[in-house]
Amino acid sequence: MNHYLTISEFAKLRGVNINSLLYYEKLGILLPAYTDPHSKYRYYAPEQLSALDIILLCINLDIPLKGLKQYQDENAYWQKKMLEDGKRIMEDKISRMQTDLRKIEYSLKCQEEQDQYADCEGIYQREIPSRFFIVEEYVGEFANIRQFGRISTRLFDYAEEKGFSTVLPSGFMFTFHGQETRQFLFYEVLPTDKKDEKIIEIPKGIWGCLQMKFAPDLNHIPFLEKHFGAPNRRIAIFSNLTRDRLKINSRYNEIQVLDI
Repeated sequence: MNHYLTISEFAKLRGVNINSLLYYEKLGILLPAYTDPHSKYRYYAPEQLSALDIILLCINLDIPLKGLKQYQDENAYWQKKMLEDGKRIMEDKISRMQTDLRKIEYSLKCQEEQDQYADCEGIYQREIPSRFFIVEEYVGEFANIRQFGRISTRLFDYAEEKGFSTVLPSGFMFTFHGQETRQFLFYEVLPTDKKDEKIIEIPKGIWGCLQMKFAPDLNHIPFLEKHFGAPNRRIAIFSNLTRDRLKINSRYNEIQVLDI
């Protein structure tokens, strides 16, 4: 048996445990090269390391090992087919990671900008660059938590389906045009060139801002008129502030107002 490796020797070559090899055998994807009919000891050939490497690669790529057996059964060139599929999976994973990194960097930038105004009291001016929102028109009371949950979930799912990357913050938006007032729920998304009926670009500008503790029963329109005057053409955003979200009594909004 000098040309074979014991199961423990074989397992140590890739740092796996014996139970894993027994499981691969049970699935039929890595059988011992020889099993002693009397002792039932299992032995492996050194060249089977390549098969073990592919199994470990499948695990890293989140390819179900039962799917690996299907590759073996359906295609004589199963290793090439599996690697081609694995390449596509890895490219998708890298793309998602790159998007997640952009979301983190964008959110950190927003947090750093918010921190500059953390101690502001009363109305202050703040220069805000252009932003992209995905929006859903909101009819009803914002304090209706069940309605809010339905619309919020629907909008988030829509963004995911269409490939828009949502980032912090989120909140409510009002638009005023003469006598017409509309209200929306929004998520901010990463800047995009894709066109969609629910995507709007919020213009850059010098916004008048005011911080306040979250008030679910707030009558928003009279509040805006009281603090910012009567509107003609205006965008008003009630944006969630990213303070300590673990404490329910630390929920704040930054009201951002731009008269156009």
